[in-house]
Amino acid sequence: MKQKVVIIGGGFAGLKAAVSLADAGLQVTVVESRVGLGGRARSFQDPVSGEVVDNGQHLFLGAYQETLEFLKRLGTQGNLIFQDRLRVDFAQPGGETFHLNCPAVASPWHLLFGMLRLPTLSWQDKIGLRRILHAVTSRRGNGTEAAELDRQTVEEWLTRLGQSERSRTAFWYPLAIATLNEQPARASALGLVTVLRTVVGRPWKESCLGISSVGLTDLYAEAARKIILEKAGQVMLNCPAAGMELQGDRVSGVCLANGNILPADWVIAAVSPSALARILPASLRAGEPLLQALDRFTASPILSVNLWLDRPVTEALFVGLIGTRMQWLFNKPAILRKAGIKADYLALIVSAAHDLLDEPNERLVEVALEDLRACFPGAASAKVIRSQVVREREATVSFAIGTNSLRPGSRTRSPNLFLAGDWIATGLPATIESAVLSGRLCTEEILKNSRS
Repeated sequence: MKQKVVIIGGGFAGLKAAVSLADAGLQVTVVESRVGLGGRARSFQDPVSGEVVDNGQHLFLGAYQETLEFLKRLGTQGNLIFQDRLRVDFAQPGGETFHLNCPAVASPWHLLFGMLRLPTLSWQDKIGLRRILHAVTSRRGNGTEAAELDRQTVEEWLTRLGQSERSRTAFWYPLAIATLNEQPARASALGLVTVLRTVVGRPWKESCLGISSVGLTDLYAEAARKIILEKAGQVMLNCPAAGMELQGDRVSGVCLANGNILPADWVIAAVSPSALARILPASLRAGEPLLQALDRFTASPILSVNLWLDRPVTEALFVGLIGTRMQWLFNKPAILRKAGIKADYLALIVSAAHDLLDEPNERLVEVALEDLRACFPGAASAKVIRSQVVREREATVSFAIGTNSLRPGSRTRSPNLFLAGDWIATGLPATIESAVLSGRLCTEEILKNSRS
Protein backbone atom coordinates (compact mmCIF):
# COMPACT_ATOMS: atom_id res chain seq x y z
CA MET A 1 0.00 0.00 0.00
CA LYS A 2 1.12 3.55 -0.70
CA GLN A 3 2.29 5.50 2.32
CA LYS A 4 -0.11 8.29 3.21
CA VAL A 5 1.07 11.89 3.55
CA VAL A 6 -1.22 14.58 4.91
CA ILE A 7 -0.07 18.13 4.17
CA ILE A 8 -1.70 20.92 6.15
CA GLY A 9 -1.62 24.11 4.09
CA GLY A 10 -1.92 24.73 0.36
CA GLY A 11 0.52 27.56 -0.24
CA PHE A 12 3.89 27.44 -2.00
CA ALA A 13 5.50 25.31 0.72
CA GLY A 14 2.72 22.75 1.01
CA LEU A 15 2.14 22.41 -2.72
CA LYS A 16 5.85 22.02 -3.48
CA ALA A 17 6.00 19.15 -1.00
CA ALA A 18 2.73 17.67 -2.28
CA VAL A 19 3.79 17.59 -5.93
CA SER A 20 7.23 16.16 -5.15
CA LEU A 21 5.86 13.43 -2.88
CA ALA A 22 3.09 12.56 -5.35
CA ASP A 23 5.74 12.27 -8.07
CA ALA A 24 7.63 9.88 -5.79
CA GLY A 25 4.61 7.61 -5.51
CA LEU A 26 3.22 8.51 -2.10
CA GLN A 27 -0.50 9.07 -1.54
CA VAL A 28 -0.90 12.77 -0.85
CA THR A 29 -3.78 14.63 0.77
CA VAL A 30 -3.65 18.43 1.03
CA VAL A 31 -5.99 20.06 3.54
CA GLU A 32 -6.51 23.80 3.20
CA SER A 33 -8.65 25.99 5.47
CA ARG A 34 -9.46 28.52 2.73
CA VAL A 35 -11.89 28.02 -0.12
CA GLY A 36 -9.01 27.95 -2.61
CA LEU A 37 -5.34 27.00 -2.80
CA GLY A 38 -2.52 29.51 -2.71
CA GLY A 39 -2.23 30.42 0.95
CA ARG A 40 -0.83 33.93 1.32
CA ALA A 41 0.12 34.11 -2.38
CA ARG A 42 -3.09 33.66 -4.31
CA SER A 43 -5.44 35.40 -6.71
CA PHE A 44 -9.19 35.63 -7.05
CA GLN A 45 -11.76 36.81 -9.57
CA ASP A 46 -13.05 40.30 -8.91
CA PRO A 47 -16.83 39.92 -8.49
CA VAL A 48 -17.64 43.15 -10.35
CA SER A 49 -15.23 43.26 -13.29
CA GLY A 50 -14.43 39.54 -13.49
CA GLU A 51 -10.73 40.42 -13.67
CA VAL A 52 -7.94 38.50 -11.94
CA VAL A 53 -6.79 40.17 -8.72
CA ASP A 54 -3.85 39.06 -6.56
CA ASN A 55 -4.12 39.27 -2.78
CA GLY A 56 -0.75 41.06 -2.84
CA GLN A 57 2.00 41.62 -5.39
CA HIS A 58 5.10 39.43 -5.50
CA LEU A 59 8.34 39.93 -7.42
CA PHE A 60 10.68 37.06 -8.22
CA LEU A 61 14.46 36.99 -8.54
CA GLY A 62 16.39 35.12 -11.18
CA ALA A 63 18.24 33.60 -8.23
CA TYR A 64 15.06 31.82 -7.07
CA GLN A 65 16.30 28.47 -8.35
CA GLU A 66 14.02 26.38 -6.10
CA THR A 67 10.97 28.33 -7.24
CA LEU A 68 11.91 28.21 -10.92
CA GLU A 69 12.47 24.45 -10.76
CA PHE A 70 9.07 24.02 -9.12
CA LEU A 71 7.34 26.14 -11.77
CA LYS A 72 9.19 24.20 -14.47
CA ARG A 73 7.77 20.97 -13.06
CA LEU A 74 4.32 22.55 -13.11
CA GLY A 75 4.80 23.71 -16.68
CA THR A 76 4.11 27.34 -15.78
CA GLN A 77 7.60 28.87 -15.68
CA GLY A 78 6.88 30.66 -18.96
CA ASN A 79 4.32 32.81 -17.19
CA LEU A 80 7.09 34.73 -15.42
CA ILE A 81 8.31 37.86 -17.20
CA PHE A 82 11.98 38.47 -16.42
CA GLN A 83 14.03 41.56 -17.14
CA ASP A 84 17.06 41.26 -19.40
CA ARG A 85 19.00 43.22 -16.76
CA LEU A 86 18.21 44.59 -13.32
CA ARG A 87 16.18 47.79 -13.61
CA VAL A 88 13.81 49.50 -11.19
CA ASP A 89 11.88 52.66 -12.06
CA PHE A 90 11.16 55.15 -9.28
CA ALA A 91 8.86 58.15 -9.05
CA GLN A 92 8.47 60.79 -6.37
CA PRO A 93 6.13 63.71 -5.68
CA GLY A 94 6.42 66.42 -8.29
CA GLY A 95 6.59 63.87 -11.10
CA GLU A 96 10.37 63.42 -10.99
CA THR A 97 11.48 59.96 -12.05
CA PHE A 98 14.78 58.13 -11.82
CA HIS A 99 16.01 54.62 -12.47
CA LEU A 100 18.24 51.97 -10.99
CA ASN A 101 19.68 50.68 -14.24
CA CYS A 102 22.35 48.01 -13.78
CA PRO A 103 24.61 47.10 -16.71
CA ALA A 104 25.23 43.52 -17.81
CA VAL A 105 28.64 43.19 -16.17
CA ALA A 106 30.01 40.79 -13.59
CA SER A 107 28.54 40.81 -10.10
CA PRO A 108 28.83 42.76 -7.80
CA TRP A 109 29.91 45.53 -10.16
CA HIS A 110 26.58 45.55 -11.98
CA LEU A 111 24.81 46.68 -8.81
CA LEU A 112 27.54 49.13 -7.84
CA PHE A 113 27.57 50.77 -11.28
CA GLY A 114 23.79 50.97 -11.26
CA MET A 115 23.74 52.68 -7.88
CA LEU A 116 26.48 55.11 -8.89
CA ARG A 117 24.16 56.36 -11.62
CA LEU A 118 21.32 57.17 -9.21
CA PRO A 119 20.71 60.95 -9.36
CA THR A 120 19.09 60.97 -5.92
CA LEU A 121 22.37 60.10 -4.20
CA SER A 122 25.19 62.60 -3.70
CA TRP A 123 28.77 61.68 -4.51
CA GLN A 124 29.40 61.35 -0.79
CA ASP A 125 26.50 58.89 -0.59
CA LYS A 126 27.90 56.95 -3.52
CA ILE A 127 31.37 56.79 -2.01
CA GLY A 128 29.76 55.42 1.16
CA LEU A 129 28.39 52.47 -0.83
CA ARG A 130 31.80 50.81 -0.58
CA ARG A 131 31.14 50.18 3.12
CA ILE A 132 27.97 48.29 2.28
CA LEU A 133 29.70 46.35 -0.47
CA HIS A 134 32.58 45.43 1.85
CA ALA A 135 30.22 44.34 4.64
CA VAL A 136 28.15 42.20 2.27
CA THR A 137 31.00 40.54 0.38
CA SER A 138 33.19 39.81 3.41
CA ARG A 139 32.06 36.98 5.65
CA ARG A 140 33.42 35.83 8.97
CA GLY A 141 33.60 32.10 9.49
CA ASN A 142 33.35 32.08 13.27
CA GLY A 143 29.59 31.48 13.34
CA THR A 144 28.80 34.67 15.26
CA GLU A 145 28.09 37.01 12.34
CA ALA A 146 24.47 35.92 11.84
CA ALA A 147 23.72 36.35 15.54
CA GLU A 148 25.30 39.80 15.55
CA LEU A 149 23.30 40.91 12.51
CA ASP A 150 20.11 39.52 14.00
CA ARG A 151 20.59 41.76 17.05
CA GLN A 152 20.65 44.90 14.88
CA THR A 153 17.79 46.54 13.05
CA VAL A 154 18.17 47.48 9.41
CA GLU A 155 18.17 51.13 10.46
CA GLU A 156 20.97 50.57 13.01
CA TRP A 157 23.09 48.56 10.56
CA LEU A 158 22.84 51.12 7.77
CA THR A 159 23.57 53.98 10.17
CA ARG A 160 26.57 52.17 11.60
CA LEU A 161 27.92 51.77 8.07
CA GLY A 162 27.69 55.51 7.50
CA GLN A 163 24.74 55.62 5.11
CA SER A 164 23.23 59.10 5.12
CA GLU A 165 19.60 59.81 5.86
CA ARG A 166 19.11 60.68 2.18
CA SER A 167 20.52 57.36 0.93
CA ARG A 168 18.54 55.43 3.52
CA THR A 169 15.18 57.04 2.75
CA ALA A 170 15.67 57.24 -1.02
CA PHE A 171 17.04 53.74 -1.59
CA TRP A 172 17.86 51.43 1.31
CA TYR A 173 14.60 51.68 3.24
CA PRO A 174 12.35 51.07 0.21
CA LEU A 175 14.50 48.06 -0.69
CA ALA A 176 14.36 46.68 2.85
CA ILE A 177 10.61 47.15 3.24
CA ALA A 178 9.89 45.56 -0.13
CA THR A 179 12.05 42.49 0.48
CA LEU A 180 11.49 41.97 4.22
CA ASN A 181 7.92 43.30 4.62
CA GLU A 182 8.88 45.08 7.81
CA GLN A 183 9.86 48.58 8.87
CA PRO A 184 13.63 49.30 9.00
CA ALA A 185 13.36 50.28 12.66
CA ARG A 186 12.05 46.78 13.46
CA ALA A 187 13.44 44.44 10.83
CA SER A 188 16.52 42.36 11.54
CA ALA A 189 19.58 43.42 9.55
CA LEU A 190 20.29 39.75 8.88
CA GLY A 191 17.43 39.62 6.38
CA LEU A 192 18.67 42.58 4.35
CA VAL A 193 22.25 41.30 4.32
CA THR A 194 21.01 37.91 3.10
CA VAL A 195 19.08 39.56 0.26
CA LEU A 196 22.06 41.69 -0.74
CA ARG A 197 24.36 38.66 -0.73
CA THR A 198 21.94 36.91 -3.03
CA VAL A 199 22.08 39.84 -5.46
CA VAL A 200 25.85 40.45 -5.39
CA GLY A 201 27.04 36.90 -4.78
CA ARG A 202 25.62 35.33 -7.92
CA PRO A 203 25.89 35.99 -11.66
CA TRP A 204 24.32 39.34 -12.61
CA LYS A 205 21.55 37.61 -14.56
CA GLU A 206 20.20 36.13 -11.33
CA SER A 207 19.55 39.58 -9.87
CA CYS A 208 17.00 40.35 -12.59
CA LEU A 209 13.43 40.76 -11.38
CA GLY A 210 10.49 38.74 -12.62
CA ILE A 211 6.75 39.18 -12.31
CA SER A 212 3.89 36.80 -13.01
CA SER A 213 1.91 37.57 -16.16
CA VAL A 214 -1.02 35.57 -14.76
CA GLY A 215 -2.75 35.54 -11.41
CA LEU A 216 -0.79 33.84 -8.64
CA THR A 217 -3.29 31.00 -8.38
CA ASP A 218 -2.85 30.27 -12.08
CA LEU A 219 0.92 30.56 -11.76
CA TYR A 220 1.23 27.56 -9.48
CA ALA A 221 -1.75 26.53 -7.36
CA GLU A 222 -4.08 25.27 -10.07
CA ALA A 223 -1.30 23.40 -11.90
CA ALA A 224 -0.18 21.79 -8.63
CA ARG A 225 -3.75 20.71 -7.86
CA LYS A 226 -4.07 19.00 -11.24
CA ILE A 227 -0.84 17.04 -10.72
CA ILE A 228 -1.88 15.93 -7.23
CA LEU A 229 -5.23 14.70 -8.54
CA GLU A 230 -3.61 12.98 -11.54
CA LYS A 231 -1.39 11.09 -9.09
CA ALA A 232 -4.49 9.85 -7.21
CA GLY A 233 -4.09 12.36 -4.39
CA GLN A 234 -6.70 14.56 -2.74
CA VAL A 235 -7.15 18.28 -2.24
CA MET A 236 -9.61 19.19 0.52
CA LEU A 237 -10.64 22.86 0.51
CA ASN A 238 -12.49 24.83 3.18
CA CYS A 239 -11.27 22.14 5.53
CA PRO A 240 -9.38 23.49 8.57
CA ALA A 241 -7.15 21.18 10.58
CA ALA A 242 -8.04 21.23 14.28
CA GLY A 243 -5.31 19.05 15.80
CA MET A 244 -3.32 15.85 15.57
CA GLU A 245 -3.92 12.35 16.89
CA LEU A 246 -0.89 10.71 18.50
CA GLN A 247 0.34 7.20 19.12
CA GLY A 248 3.30 7.78 21.38
CA ASP A 249 5.38 10.46 19.68
CA ARG A 250 4.12 9.59 16.21
CA VAL A 251 1.27 11.45 14.54
CA SER A 252 -1.24 8.81 13.49
CA GLY A 253 -3.80 11.19 12.04
CA VAL A 254 -4.81 14.79 11.40
CA CYS A 255 -8.01 15.89 13.12
CA LEU A 256 -10.27 18.10 11.03
CA ALA A 257 -12.64 20.78 12.27
CA ASN A 258 -15.59 18.74 10.98
CA GLY A 259 -14.70 15.90 13.36
CA ASN A 260 -13.12 13.56 10.82
CA ILE A 261 -9.61 12.16 11.23
CA LEU A 262 -7.28 11.59 8.27
CA PRO A 263 -4.91 8.67 8.96
CA ALA A 264 -1.31 9.47 8.07
CA ASP A 265 2.08 7.81 7.85
CA TRP A 266 3.66 11.24 7.42
CA VAL A 267 2.46 14.76 8.18
CA ILE A 268 3.73 18.13 6.98
CA ALA A 269 2.46 21.27 8.71
CA ALA A 270 2.96 24.01 6.11
CA VAL A 271 1.21 26.75 8.07
CA SER A 272 2.05 29.96 9.92
CA PRO A 273 3.45 29.91 13.47
CA SER A 274 0.10 30.98 14.92
CA ALA A 275 -1.78 28.23 13.03
CA LEU A 276 0.83 25.66 14.03
CA ALA A 277 0.47 26.64 17.69
CA ARG A 278 -3.27 25.94 17.48
CA ILE A 279 -2.97 22.42 16.07
CA LEU A 280 0.30 21.11 17.54
CA PRO A 281 -0.23 18.73 20.50
CA ALA A 282 1.17 20.08 23.77
CA SER A 283 3.27 16.94 24.25
CA LEU A 284 5.15 17.65 21.01
CA ARG A 285 5.87 21.23 22.10
CA ALA A 286 7.10 20.15 25.53
CA GLY A 287 10.88 20.12 25.71
CA GLU A 288 11.17 21.89 22.34
CA PRO A 289 12.20 25.49 23.11
CA LEU A 290 11.66 26.70 19.54
CA LEU A 291 8.19 25.22 19.34
CA GLN A 292 7.34 26.67 22.74
CA ALA A 293 8.31 30.07 21.32
CA LEU A 294 5.75 30.01 18.48
CA ASP A 295 3.71 32.68 20.24
CA ARG A 296 6.64 35.08 19.99
CA PHE A 297 6.25 35.34 16.22
CA THR A 298 4.09 38.19 14.96
CA ALA A 299 2.71 38.88 11.50
CA SER A 300 3.36 41.77 9.14
CA PRO A 301 0.59 42.86 6.73
CA ILE A 302 0.45 43.92 3.09
CA LEU A 303 -2.18 46.35 1.87
CA SER A 304 -3.31 46.70 -1.75
CA VAL A 305 -5.45 49.50 -3.15
CA ASN A 306 -6.70 48.69 -6.64
CA LEU A 307 -7.86 51.59 -8.78
CA TRP A 308 -9.80 51.41 -12.04
CA LEU A 309 -9.14 54.70 -13.88
CA ASP A 310 -10.51 56.11 -17.12
CA ARG A 311 -7.02 56.43 -18.67
CA PRO A 312 -3.49 54.97 -18.52
CA VAL A 313 -0.97 56.52 -16.15
CA THR A 314 2.32 54.80 -17.00
CA GLU A 315 3.75 52.27 -19.42
CA ALA A 316 6.14 50.76 -16.84
CA LEU A 317 5.27 47.34 -15.43
CA PHE A 318 6.01 48.45 -11.88
CA VAL A 319 7.30 51.61 -10.22
CA GLY A 320 8.73 52.25 -6.77
CA LEU A 321 7.20 55.31 -5.09
CA ILE A 322 9.56 57.40 -2.95
CA GLY A 323 8.43 59.84 -0.27
CA THR A 324 4.81 58.64 -0.32
CA ARG A 325 2.62 56.42 1.82
CA MET A 326 2.02 54.00 -1.04
CA GLN A 327 5.28 52.21 -1.87
CA TRP A 328 4.80 50.47 -5.21
CA LEU A 329 2.60 50.78 -8.25
CA PHE A 330 1.92 47.70 -10.39
CA ASN A 331 0.52 48.38 -13.84
CA LYS A 332 -1.77 45.37 -14.16
CA PRO A 333 -2.98 46.08 -17.73
CA ALA A 334 0.63 45.98 -18.97
CA ILE A 335 1.58 42.99 -16.79
CA LEU A 336 -1.36 40.73 -17.59
CA ARG A 337 -1.48 41.75 -21.25
CA LYS A 338 1.61 39.58 -21.79
CA ALA A 339 -0.56 36.50 -21.22
CA GLY A 340 -3.57 37.85 -23.09
CA ILE A 341 -5.48 38.59 -19.87
CA LYS A 342 -7.61 41.73 -19.74
CA ALA A 343 -7.23 44.00 -16.71
CA ASP A 344 -7.86 47.71 -16.31
CA TYR A 345 -6.65 48.49 -12.80
CA LEU A 346 -3.53 49.76 -11.06
CA ALA A 347 -2.43 48.09 -7.83
CA LEU A 348 -0.83 50.39 -5.24
CA ILE A 349 0.93 48.44 -2.52
CA VAL A 350 2.05 49.09 1.04
CA SER A 351 4.28 46.48 2.70
CA ALA A 352 4.53 46.36 6.49
CA ALA A 353 1.28 48.33 6.48
CA HIS A 354 0.83 48.38 10.25
CA ASP A 355 -0.20 52.05 10.42
CA LEU A 356 -2.64 52.05 7.50
CA LEU A 357 -4.23 48.62 7.73
CA ASP A 358 -7.28 49.56 9.77
CA GLU A 359 -8.02 52.86 8.07
CA PRO A 360 -11.45 52.96 6.37
CA ASN A 361 -11.50 51.94 2.72
CA GLU A 362 -12.55 55.43 1.66
CA ARG A 363 -9.53 56.96 3.37
CA LEU A 364 -7.14 54.41 1.85
CA VAL A 365 -8.45 55.16 -1.62
CA GLU A 366 -7.92 58.89 -0.94
CA VAL A 367 -4.33 58.24 0.14
CA ALA A 368 -3.64 56.11 -2.94
CA LEU A 369 -5.08 58.75 -5.25
CA GLU A 370 -3.13 61.55 -3.58
CA ASP A 371 0.14 59.65 -3.94
CA LEU A 372 -0.61 58.57 -7.49
CA ARG A 373 -1.42 62.12 -8.60
CA ALA A 374 1.61 63.52 -6.78
CA CYS A 375 4.00 61.15 -8.58
CA PHE A 376 2.23 61.04 -11.96
CA PRO A 377 0.93 64.51 -12.88
CA GLY A 378 -0.94 62.99 -15.82
CA ALA A 379 -3.21 61.26 -13.31
CA ALA A 380 -4.45 64.56 -11.89
CA SER A 381 -7.47 64.65 -14.19
CA ALA A 382 -8.03 60.88 -14.26
CA LYS A 383 -11.42 59.77 -12.97
CA VAL A 384 -11.82 56.77 -10.67
CA ILE A 385 -14.31 54.31 -12.11
CA ARG A 386 -14.01 51.86 -9.25
CA SER A 387 -11.76 51.04 -6.29
CA GLN A 388 -11.02 48.03 -4.14
CA VAL A 389 -8.99 47.49 -0.95
CA VAL A 390 -7.36 44.13 -0.22
CA ARG A 391 -5.89 43.50 3.22
CA GLU A 392 -3.57 40.55 3.83
CA ARG A 393 -3.18 40.83 7.60
CA GLU A 394 -0.72 37.96 7.96
CA ALA A 395 1.17 38.34 4.70
CA THR A 396 4.49 37.27 6.25
CA VAL A 397 6.06 36.62 9.60
CA SER A 398 7.65 39.77 10.99
CA PHE A 399 11.37 39.06 11.25
CA ALA A 400 12.13 41.66 13.87
CA ILE A 401 15.48 41.65 15.65
CA GLY A 402 16.17 38.40 17.47
CA THR A 403 13.57 36.44 15.54
CA ASN A 404 16.01 34.44 13.42
CA SER A 405 17.15 32.50 16.49
CA LEU A 406 13.55 31.35 17.05
CA ARG A 407 13.09 29.73 13.63
CA PRO A 408 12.75 25.93 13.93
CA GLY A 409 14.04 23.47 11.38
CA SER A 410 11.86 21.12 9.35
CA ARG A 411 12.21 18.21 11.80
CA THR A 412 10.34 17.85 15.08
CA ARG A 413 10.62 15.43 18.01
CA SER A 414 7.94 13.38 16.28
CA PRO A 415 9.67 11.13 13.72
CA ASN A 416 6.89 11.55 11.16
CA LEU A 417 5.94 15.22 11.59
CA PHE A 418 7.74 17.92 9.61
CA LEU A 419 7.40 21.69 9.35
CA ALA A 420 7.37 23.83 6.22
CA GLY A 421 6.79 27.48 5.41
CA ASP A 422 8.73 30.60 4.53
CA TRP A 423 9.31 31.27 8.26
CA ILE A 424 11.22 28.12 9.25
CA ALA A 425 15.03 28.01 9.31
CA THR A 426 15.90 27.95 5.62
CA GLY A 427 18.65 30.58 5.80
CA LEU A 428 16.49 32.95 3.73
CA PRO A 429 14.07 35.76 4.61
CA ALA A 430 10.34 35.02 4.47
CA THR A 431 10.12 34.86 0.68
CA ILE A 432 8.52 32.57 -1.89
CA GLU A 433 11.93 31.01 -2.40
CA SER A 434 12.17 30.22 1.31
CA ALA A 435 8.72 28.60 1.22
CA VAL A 436 9.55 26.40 -1.77
CA LEU A 437 12.90 25.44 -0.25
CA SER A 438 11.18 24.41 2.98
CA GLY A 439 8.86 22.15 1.00
CA ARG A 440 11.83 20.45 -0.64
CA LEU A 441 13.54 19.92 2.72
CA CYS A 442 10.47 18.14 4.08
CA THR A 443 10.21 16.04 0.94
CA GLU A 444 13.81 14.90 1.25
CA GLU A 445 13.36 13.95 4.91
CA ILE A 446 10.22 11.90 4.22
CA LEU A 447 11.66 10.10 1.21
CA LYS A 448 14.88 9.31 3.08
CA ASN A 449 13.01 7.89 6.06
CA SER A 450 10.24 6.14 4.12
CA ARG A 451 12.80 4.05 2.24
CA SER A 452 14.96 3.13 5.21
